[in-house]
Amino acid sequence: MKIKRCDIYAHVKSYEGRTDMDGFLGFIDSPIRDLRVIRLPEGRIRLKYIDSNNNIQRVDVGPDEDEEIEFPCC
Repeated sequence: MKIKRCDIYAHVKSYEGRTDMDGFLGFIDSPIRDLRVIRLPEGRIRLKYIDSNNNIQRVDVGPDEDEEIEFPCC
């Protein structure tokens, strides 16, 4: 599905500090597993996961990034 990097960032940040992760990334239409959220310099976030083809994928997102990307990849 197509989504802006800043929208992924806002969604991930909305779960910061929560213990109940129900619905986290429930909007995606493709299975992923072993998701890791990694903080990067300058307030950016990296999502690292394994896609449905067993490939490791990385997506870096930030608050002011309007680029529309395919997420999850493949």
